Amino acid sequence: MIISIEWLRSLVDFDLNSQDLADLLTAGGIEAECGGETILKLDLTPNRPDCMSHLGVAREVALLTDSELKRHRIDLSESKVKVDDSFSIEIADEKACPRYAARIVRNLKIGPSPDWMSSRLEVVGIRSINNVVDVANYVLMELGHPLHTFDLNLLEGGKIIVRLAKEGEKIVTLDDEKRTLNNYHLLICDAKKPVALAGIMGCANSEVTESTTDILIESAYFDPITIRRGSKSLGLTTEASKRFERGTDFEGLITALDRTADLLSECAGGDIDGGILDAYPNKISNEKITLRAGKASELIGFEIDDTFIEKTFAGLEISSKKTKDGFTALPPTFRPDLKREIDLIEELARVYGYGSIPSDYLFDGNITQIKEDPLKHVINLKRFLAGIGFNEISSNSLMNSKRAALFLEGDFLEVQNPLSIEMSALRPSLLPGLLRSIKYNLNRSEPNLALFEHGIVFTANSKANLGREEAEHLTGVVCGQRSPQGWRSGDQPYDLYYLKGLMSSLADFINVTPTDISEAEQSSYFDSEQIVTVNGSVIAQIGAIRNDQLKAYDIEVPLFGFSINLDFITSAMAETSKYQSVPQFPAIVRDFTFSVANDIQVGEIEKLIRNKGTDLLTKVELVDLYAGKQVSSDNKSVSFRIKFESKDRTLTDTEIDKISESIIQVTGNKLGAKLR
Repeated sequence: MIISIEWLRSLVDFDLNSQDLADLLTAGGIEAECGGETILKLDLTPNRPDCMSHLGVAREVALLTDSELKRHRIDLSESKVKVDDSFSIEIADEKACPRYAARIVRNLKIGPSPDWMSSRLEVVGIRSINNVVDVANYVLMELGHPLHTFDLNLLEGGKIIVRLAKEGEKIVTLDDEKRTLNNYHLLICDAKKPVALAGIMGCANSEVTESTTDILIESAYFDPITIRRGSKSLGLTTEASKRFERGTDFEGLITALDRTADLLSECAGGDIDGGILDAYPNKISNEKITLRAGKASELIGFEIDDTFIEKTFAGLEISSKKTKDGFTALPPTFRPDLKREIDLIEELARVYGYGSIPSDYLFDGNITQIKEDPLKHVINLKRFLAGIGFNEISSNSLMNSKRAALFLEGDFLEVQNPLSIEMSALRPSLLPGLLRSIKYNLNRSEPNLALFEHGIVFTANSKANLGREEAEHLTGVVCGQRSPQGWRSGDQPYDLYYLKGLMSSLADFINVTPTDISEAEQSSYFDSEQIVTVNGSVIAQIGAIRNDQLKAYDIEVPLFGFSINLDFITSAMAETSKYQSVPQFPAIVRDFTFSVANDIQVGEIEKLIRNKGTDLLTKVELVDLYAGKQVSSDNKSVSFRIKFESKDRTLTDTEIDKISESIIQVTGNKLGAKLR
């Protein structure tokens, strides 16, 4: 937003140069940059549409400099012809258009604008066209309310109708583009045809030209959501739509209408019909807000006196009344952002000056009260992965909806009015971004990859709050070789065994003890899926990336991945680490080789060994897995190395033999394992 400093001075007196003025506004919450001696460049947040005008910025300057705001006097001279004798307004959709007002000016003379007007418009980047168009643009930049002018003689039936478009209805806008509409686009029509795309752009069939003599001036309040949806769906953004979609002043539109008629009378002559056409079926009003003075002082950090509150509210044009505990406040209609108590407290803080708020050093010297960062475990996980050769990526949370369906069995969340088809859904998994990165690197001859991403994934759930669920995940994908091939070693490809070991190492690193790592009964995320569980909750999944997912990204090499649900990880972590002394007594190591059926998982055997190993068992390690001529075709050989230790004595072979016998017995009874 560009603001002319000369124009601003006509609305408020201030004794500041352009740089000091920019600094003042920035300190007051309106980010401004000096653009030389003549202009300011504002970077406005969407919640401050009131500052998209010179009057709005002048209000801020007057407030921050304790100056008086100057308002232009509007002195209309109306003719005896009554506007409602020849014209009427009908609003067919009161939600999309709560208020529509209009005036008629006749016998205009189209021509150039006066120099003072055209020069001001030029400074803010608007090219002068003619006096009628320039007046509408001038009022837009001065008051912030969009207006539109129609050639009255091109409007049929003496009526304006505001309605929603019919599905597939077509119009030609002022930029000579033919546009096909949906049933959520709002139209301004006469008795026979559409004449404008409401709040966005007029139609060519009612355009003001050099031959125009009579005009109808539109000043309306449109529903912000309706205008934004229509603008985005057509890819058509205008100065009018920017303001309407943020929220305009539903009471100030009459002032804008009168100011336009007054300037037209001055710059183009003409006769103003008596009265205003004002269709306003259901009066809108702002809600009163209760401000607790004690709450304001608590949040801002120091005691705020009532005098400052009253003065600030007066400067903000907020009507207020003192109560026992604070104030009852009614925000002005040009501030749609003021809806809650916290909004008023924020206004008090910024007007006082964030830099002027006294700071208190709250540290009491007791370091035991400092809480551990809840994100520490995430940071540790990421550092661990980076330390073993993984690289972190960051991808967009929006993706193609067709591809999103590949990564979720249930319903995913689609975006209404997406910017493009590639950004039409919220990601249900972090895998899509990782696969894009894998493909990008493979295309650049980088075959050995280990990537991970940390982020939020989204799923639809009608029973959840707002109809959606969000979860924090850490997901990784690997492909190619784990280390460069050399003369001392052969191929070491990434595989499921590597990922299973990685999950065990990660669990140890963050002090989580997995209950089980086993094959999933039904794969929902990967092929050959294995799940990591803690106390019955699945905290991670590992497996091979599915072929349909690889095909969607044109990847022809096998990939393996893991996904960790960080929400479950947090609750599964031990609160404190437990330390123990270095063993003082020798350990006893025993090797066990079992012959078991092929469908028996190694994890099942290990679980039984740990359960029967008593508290003397300190380590179970898989050392060999064999299937071949030495065993039957429906069996496999599994070898474990088991370590026993005691903290307070030297173990004897006799007591370890008893434990060994119980291990052999339970594995035989439960799994049919035979000691080889």
